[in-house]
Amino acid sequence: MKKQISTSGLGLIGCLFGLPAVVILLLAIGRHWYVPYLLPQRWDWLAIFKFWQQDSTLWPAVKASLSLGLGTVGLTLLIAYPMAIALVKYQTALKGILNVLIYAPLIIPGIALTTSLDLTFIQLHLTGTWLGVVVVQTLFCLPYAIKLLVDNLAIYQVDYEAVAQNLGASRWQSFWQITLPLSRDGLIGAVTMTLIVAMSQYLTTLLIGDGNYLTLAINMFPLIQGGRYQAAACYGVVFMATLLIPLGLFEWVLKRKVRRLAHHEL
Repeated sequence: MKKQISTSGLGLIGCLFGLPAVVILLLAIGRHWYVPYLLPQRWDWLAIFKFWQQDSTLWPAVKASLSLGLGTVGLTLLIAYPMAIALVKYQTALKGILNVLIYAPLIIPGIALTTSLDLTFIQLHLTGTWLGVVVVQTLFCLPYAIKLLVDNLAIYQVDYEAVAQNLGASRWQSFWQITLPLSRDGLIGAVTMTLIVAMSQYLTTLLIGDGNYLTLAINMFPLIQGGRYQAAACYGVVFMATLLIPLGLFEWVLKRKVRRLAHHEL
């Protein structure tokens, strides 16, 4: 019974998240889709490829989105992963203050935080640079990444890393062969949320980037405002593909690493 409820719940979640993607795809490849028709009356299966050839800004937008997104993922993991391990392993009086500081970017309105950082970044000559945009996007992504990693690592009550070191493993070996595989699901979730948040940023990228980085999200906004829904839908399909391909590659590499370690131990 519980399995049936779980399967039904997963199916409902899949429909809720998958239905908008289907509608976007239909808008991109459909023609003459008017009320009261449930589906488009004509189909153009090559519409997305034609739009890619006609719109000279699409490929630069893909490169800008991937560059900023992957850079944000790297910097976020570099900060979030050791911080999550420290929050789980060590109990300090400053833990409550650290939690408040971690979630501050979500508590403070994004427009206020971005505007104040823009003034600071102008003084530091980071406005309009790749590093400046990545740093600000990392601030918004850190709460999600740290929360996911902490929740994943907190599941394991036993300090397996300490056990491995007592058995003769070095710190690097215990981290590479124990902590990293155990935190696989947390890492996948953190990378997924970070890439989604980073690539979806509009105002932050526009202000801090000073118009130098026209991402997919920035290019889609005027199309939607101007009523060019088919062009916006083509951008949406490219956006989903640009998001899913790196995530799929990362998950494949991480799972392959975990399987290789498990096979080596056997």
